[in-house]
Amino acid sequence: MRLEKNNQNQTQPMDLKKMFLERPAHNFKAIDGIRAIAVLWVIIFHVWIFQHNTYPDLLGKVAQNPFLVWITKGDLGVDLFFVISGFLIGTILFKEYKRAQTLNFKSFYLRRFLRLFPVYFFSMIIALFFLHGAGAEKWVTAWSNLLYVNNYVFKSYMGWTWSLAIEEQFYIVIPFLIVFLFPKFRKKWILFSVLAIIPVVLTYYYSVHIFNFEIPYNREIFGEEWQEWFWGYYMLTHLRYGGLLSGVIAAYIHVNHSEKAVHFFEHKTKLSNFLIVLSLASFAIITSLSLGQAAPVEESIFYELPKKFVVCYEVIHRELFSYAVVFIMMACLYSKSRIIKPVNTFLSAKIFYPIAKISYSIYLFHVMFMEWLFPMISEYAEGSLTSLQIVFVNGIISLVGSVVVAALMVIFIEDPFNTLKNTLTSKK
Repeated sequence: MRLEKNNQNQTQPMDLKKMFLERPAHNFKAIDGIRAIAVLWVIIFHVWIFQHNTYPDLLGKVAQNPFLVWITKGDLGVDLFFVISGFLIGTILFKEYKRAQTLNFKSFYLRRFLRLFPVYFFSMIIALFFLHGAGAEKWVTAWSNLLYVNNYVFKSYMGWTWSLAIEEQFYIVIPFLIVFLFPKFRKKWILFSVLAIIPVVLTYYYSVHIFNFEIPYNREIFGEEWQEWFWGYYMLTHLRYGGLLSGVIAAYIHVNHSEKAVHFFEHKTKLSNFLIVLSLASFAIITSLSLGQAAPVEESIFYELPKKFVVCYEVIHRELFSYAVVFIMMACLYSKSRIIKPVNTFLSAKIFYPIAKISYSIYLFHVMFMEWLFPMISEYAEGSLTSLQIVFVNGIISLVGSVVVAALMVIFIEDPFNTLKNTLTSKK
């Protein structure tokens, strides 16, 4: 019996190693890298923004430093999530539709529910402790989280989960479009173009005619004007689904026209290389320009540019960012160019897989942990540590703590329900 017990203890670490270190054969390696970068980017952004008002003189300089501006653009990490989510879910749907000429709606929604909701509901419960006070009082709006409409409810519970609401609303609609609307278009690009233009037009209408934004926004973080921008403009599905759609378009090409993608990258090398460079440059430029929505900026290129250009940039920059990421992603999958090879190698690094594995749980947990941790550490360390040291201590503890808790959530909630999901939906 002792030998049997020892053997069981020896196999457990192997199970954890397989869970977090052994990448499944069907995974797109580069996409794991993009997912990991997205969640790390968002965490770093939140470390900065949730301490900004406590240490404005120190952290306000980040937005003015050309080498650190990317930190203030961490909101684009959500757009990265949208792109890869659209691609992965779109691939599943288009493959099923291609095989069966229909979709099993019941199976699809059951898979989504078992994949996302159990750990989401657990997070809603523990947030009662970590948010406490005013945060916990928002529990009265938790119904909006349960229905995934919290992005349309002002100051809703667990406000940072607005992006999950957008994803679920999008995935309620997209299967119906694929089955009932998609077949009516012989030229699919027409439908995709119309769907892609809608959020651009609406963004223009909101930014110019409803809010009359001046860019840079230069709103005080978490102030009344910032709240109005955040809840009334930033997180609305009809303005933000462009990233998800770009991923779905890539999925359609990947599933239905992979041979054309191969031909393009192999035989149109000059054009494909040019587009790779353009996409990488667009990514770099957009992540380096502060719009002032996360922190006021004293100096900005937008002060010098014509207003029409500034408005145009605001309206299309997220779409440009998303399609640049999509093209980089597709190049990683299909191109053998020397230009994309180092990018692909970097994104495919093994270290990114475990981070990607816990990305959903860490996204759910890290904000509530920061809101609980930062005031406590700052008060305790005041006078014994400098502001910079406190910021770094808060950042390191929040990152390590979030990783540990997220890993536990994966082990005890996500993976068991994923196994149940696979069991219940395995029968065709």
